[in-house]
Amino acid sequence: MKQLVIALGLLLIALSASAAGLDGKALYQQNCASCHGDNGKGGTGAVKGPVLAGDSSKWSLKLFQRAVLTGVDDKGRPLKLAMPHWKDASFQSDKGKAPSKDEVAAIQRYLRTVK
Repeated sequence: MKQLVIALGLLLIALSASAAGLDGKALYQQNCASCHGDNGKGGTGAVKGPVLAGDSSKWSLKLFQRAVLTGVDDKGRPLKLAMPHWKDASFQSDKGKAPSKDEVAAIQRYLRTVK
């Protein structure tokens, strides 16, 4: 029994380390910067996404994931049509798969570091 508890503990540590090891900045640059700007302070191109650094980086992880994956903001309103619903789209870094909740969390962790 003791060995099982130790094994489960090590597995949880490994999974946490794996999620923490995701490069939020790289994920953001590959999937978000073209609309939201290189530093999360708003887009400047043809599609001008809103500022993410600051406001949305302070949302709870659950709300941030809901916004990214389903296109619903922190007040329950749909995001603008230009914003992809990532649960139905694919991240460029993941070869055709929707982003995982860990990838979305890594992006939010990165946005929290942007000044």
